[in-house]
Amino acid sequence: MKRIWALLCAVWLLAGCALAEDPAQTDIAALMARQVSSNCVLRGQLTAELSEKAPFFASGEGWETLRAWAADTALETTYIFSRAGQTLGNSQASLYLKRGEETLSTLRLSGRGEEWQIFGDALGDQVWVLPRQTELLLRDKYLTLPGWGQVLLRGMGALEASLNAPEAGQWPALYRFLTAAATQDEEWRQAFEICLRPYTEQISAWLQERSRVYLVRGGDSLTTGSEVRLDGDALTEEALALLNMFYNDRVMLSLLRPLMTRLEAEAYLEPGMQILFESVLRSMQLPGEFVLDRRYDTAGELDRLEAAFPLPGNITLHWSRTGSVDILRLETPGFTAEISLTGALAKGLSGAFSLKTGEAAYSGKYQLTAALTPVYEDEDESGRGRRQKGDLSLILQPDAGQAFPAMTLTAALTARSGLQTDQSAHWNLEIDWQELGGGAYAHIALKTRTGAPIQQVEAAGERVDIAALSPVERQALLNAALENLGNAH
Repeated sequence: MKRIWALLCAVWLLAGCALAEDPAQTDIAALMARQVSSNCVLRGQLTAELSEKAPFFASGEGWETLRAWAADTALETTYIFSRAGQTLGNSQASLYLKRGEETLSTLRLSGRGEEWQIFGDALGDQVWVLPRQTELLLRDKYLTLPGWGQVLLRGMGALEASLNAPEAGQWPALYRFLTAAATQDEEWRQAFEICLRPYTEQISAWLQERSRVYLVRGGDSLTTGSEVRLDGDALTEEALALLNMFYNDRVMLSLLRPLMTRLEAEAYLEPGMQILFESVLRSMQLPGEFVLDRRYDTAGELDRLEAAFPLPGNITLHWSRTGSVDILRLETPGFTAEISLTGALAKGLSGAFSLKTGEAAYSGKYQLTAALTPVYEDEDESGRGRRQKGDLSLILQPDAGQAFPAMTLTAALTARSGLQTDQSAHWNLEIDWQELGGGAYAHIALKTRTGAPIQQVEAAGERVDIAALSPVERQALLNAALENLGNAH
């Protein structure tokens, strides 16, 4: 009887929360995600308009070919996910390449049980088959916007693992495991956070033991600073200590093991593998020292920070902060990229950038602003509804003597829906890129909306297991499909 009362109380509380929710405050993109997870169809249309003049980064012939493709052409799409009876979990994304009212080509991606089916006129009478991951699709009654992102992330990890499955003697990659771990539920994440605490405490104590505190005299004031400077040997010793903790941590190993395949668990979790990883760590070469230098003002606030993170592969990441200016720099052999950041995104982010690769070098300044309004209610010719707007503006200004022109990129978002959560919603994006001074330009428009459910099309044709083919065979199939698509256009 107590269980029944507890269940009734839980239902009452959940119902109260649902009734108290204000639908007018629901983000419209999140609302559309919820609608799509409830059998509604998502429709989209992508169009582009390109200038006659070619931009600085493209050849005239290549740009003209792209411009001819874009002229009066639209890429339209529909997506439907079923929560009904025997078709529960089935999904289908359809892509239509159109010129005017004529459909030039159709491609469909259907999710059926544990497999993807790809078919369309570009593939002839073939149906390409790939493994499909469905756990997250069916875990919750409604998928939120982050939920759809998790589905995509884990699906990509599972797909990569199936297409690049290790052969006998090959080391298994961790992409599939990492995407699975990143998309676990809250209970698992809390357990993992608890398991991780001894490791973070170990690193924190290790850094504190090796910190050097010093005094800095400036005029009549005296301030403090702290510095940590560690060479490759010191970093290796700490990594070995953490590795030893890991392989003796039964709770952590038992938490990770269910997320791994047998081959992955044998390669990464078996205690016998510790000797191999120790050998790898001892032979690893780093391009420099790990440095963390911090200086504080007279009030004890952080005034300046310098950090360098050496990585295998002769890669070094640098981060510095002085006042309100952050500078990030990535260095590898033959490549260096740096950007400075000042301000905040809503009020304006500005700074300088530079990129050097081989003999080519680019540098300049930028200004970036972005804002998204909360959902608000108003009335137009169709009646009262919800509205949302957003905008982004990026200005790039080259330094003197640079080979690229000044340019702007703007994006304008407009979204609207009815007051009820089951009414159609629209989300549109207009992107404009322009070389200043009368140069090349491009206009891209994306329109999306939700609507009533549509019927899914079943695949018919010769089944081809893509995961069982070699990379060369897959590339040959893809090249043939692209050739068919080009002929259709």
